[in-house]
Amino acid sequence: MGAAVVPISTEQEIEIGRGIAATIAGHYGVLPDSSLTAYVNLVGTTVAAVDPRPEVAYRFAVLDTDDVNAFAAPGGYIFVTRGALAIMEDEAMLAGVLAHEVGHINERDVVEEIQSRARTEIGIGEAAERVDITGEEYLQKAVESGASALFMGLSREDELAADAYGVRAAAGAGYDPAGLLRFVAAISTAPAEKRSLLTKTHPDADDRITAIERRIAELPPGERDGVTASERFRERLAGETGGAGPGR
Repeated sequence: MGAAVVPISTEQEIEIGRGIAATIAGHYGVLPDSSLTAYVNLVGTTVAAVDPRPEVAYRFAVLDTDDVNAFAAPGGYIFVTRGALAIMEDEAMLAGVLAHEVGHINERDVVEEIQSRARTEIGIGEAAERVDITGEEYLQKAVESGASALFMGLSREDELAADAYGVRAAAGAGYDPAGLLRFVAAISTAPAEKRSLLTKTHPDADDRITAIERRIAELPPGERDGVTASERFRERLAGETGGAGPGR
């Protein structure tokens, strides 16, 4: 009989996610700016509240790198980079990006990827009938598997679904749902080397834009004209990104 992987519980998901978040934070470093972190958390928890997982505590932080990217580790840990903030022009863009990452967490995309890799990456032998992902050894391998999935990229379907979720959640929170659309369009303005991982791990920008435009068109008319909060965004980021580029 082939091996069967016991589903990862929410408690295990949070523990694995904590390890993946530590890996991401260790790789890039976290920006030590309590005011900016509080602002990003405010926007993030606002969009997460549209359709929350009650058993998950959403946490947001800014990575201290001018690479353009964002990451969602299982269990509610979400990061956006300083480089991503630098190409944004308003709060609706930030809301759309964070809502996209919330979508990955709510759909347990990384957890499912860990499960799908379990037989090869977590070393489950064919003789085993059921193997639970518990214990330090399996936990560490699950963390490594999940971090690898984020750096190598989730499926095209998962990314497009997260875009659709991001549009709905941003609109539901009262933001202009085209914020995510503008962010995807703005990615090309960043130096190629600063967006190489993002473009490698996500579908083609034109495909994303087309799909996002379709999702916006499907929204009720009253949800297509939310706020952009561009002035508030500029005020909160003054001195961090410098407006024209990444700030240090």
